[in-house]
Amino acid sequence: MKLLIKLSGKVIDDEKQLNSFLGFIKKRYGKDKILIVHGGGKQVSLWMQKFSIEPKFVNGLRYTDEQTLEIVTGVLCGLINKFLIQKFINYGITKVVGLSCVDNKILVTQLDKKLGFVGREVEEVNFELLDLLLKKRYVVLLSSVGLAKQKKNFVVVNINADDVISAVAVKFNPEKVIFLSDVEGVFDNNNNLIKSLKIKDIDRLITQKIVSSGMVPKLRSIERLFLLCNIKEVFITNDIWKEGTKIIK
Repeated sequence: MKLLIKLSGKVIDDEKQLNSFLGFIKKRYGKDKILIVHGGGKQVSLWMQKFSIEPKFVNGLRYTDEQTLEIVTGVLCGLINKFLIQKFINYGITKVVGLSCVDNKILVTQLDKKLGFVGREVEEVNFELLDLLLKKRYVVLLSSVGLAKQKKNFVVVNINADDVISAVAVKFNPEKVIFLSDVEGVFDNNNNLIKSLKIKDIDRLITQKIVSSGMVPKLRSIERLFLLCNIKEVFITNDIWKEGTKIIK
């Protein structure tokens, strides 16, 4: 099976959740092709506070100036990525590689000037390196820092991890996609978990403001997943062993 997982930074901070996740991966290690895209927004915000920089968000997405970009790159590509690699190795998952979307030009995007150094629309996906590693059954941990074209050169940019998921899925064609975070799933107006959701319902949830903040870009990226890939189901959950909200066509 091809398994694509978005790992939230909030899960990385929760030892119990992280250990449960590692147990899930260990069970599939060596059998499935496993590609994990990790976030780290909470950790980025904490490091920004250490430097007395106030985080700024636009429609649920982080505004990234030059100073913020340095923190984003250091925290996501360095601190979090290598912390996770160490955790995987200690758990017995030794065939594991940590990369960013800068490496081998995995993701080239368009610069979204409203958000600063943030890449949004994907122009190029280079999957060859990932494909090589996944075929050899390496677990790949991918941080959401990539490239954008600026005139004739490339610049490093912050990319929303949900957008990375939809971009790499086009080349990976996973059977199953899981968004693992601290949120159990999508909730209705009465704060009840929506166990099953169809793609056509997403617009209504957003326009009626039943969902907001970070859930909006997540659901939009899931829309793109179904549009661009032959995916049957996507899950949003806070427990890797449970379905949470299942999204289908």
